[in-house]
Amino acid sequence: MSGIDTPNGRPKPRDDRRDNQDLPSIQPVAQDSAESDTEDPISEIDGILEHWTDRQHQFAEREAQAQAEAKRFLEGFVELSEHVIKPAMEQIIQRLRKDGGGGLIWEGASTTTHRPRLVLWMSLDGETIGAPRQDLNPYLQLDADVAHRRIDVWEGDMWQKQGTSRSTAPWQLNEISTKSVTERVVGILERAARHGEAF
Repeated sequence: MSGIDTPNGRPKPRDDRRDNQDLPSIQPVAQDSAESDTEDPISEIDGILEHWTDRQHQFAEREAQAQAEAKRFLEGFVELSEHVIKPAMEQIIQRLRKDGGGGLIWEGASTTTHRPRLVLWMSLDGETIGAPRQDLNPYLQLDADVAHRRIDVWEGDMWQKQGTSRSTAPWQLNEISTKSVTERVVGILERAARHGEAF
């Protein structure tokens, strides 16, 4: 047995407690029981899905509002077509026929954009022969642009292989009236009638 000898010759018992005083003490790590109870490592998922759901609801509301506005716009265009635009065009055709010209109204949808379309085709001399064309006949074309809530306006003053065809500033529904349609058509006919003049 190791140790230090005492006066009586017996070795002195080793005091392990004194030896251990020189070693660093290691304290057990205490866990915060309250924190461990409330901590949720996947709690962020709740916030992510909540934010996504809110965005989906907002998108659905905007989509529903856009569809309602598009429906009101189309209904407004149809009403204007029936009560303002087509009656004005019909009066113009009657006057053209009275003065030796002619014309017709075409109503349908664009073959490319599928937008509702209304076209007044005109002739300065007799009725239109065959299918009217933009490079042959004066015309006023109105396309309902539902996406932008406007009426795209195209016009042409082609006559006797002269003239131009172009897009002009769009109309809003509240800008369409018998007067605005008539004035636009009169301007087209004035330009078309100048083609072929001898100078």
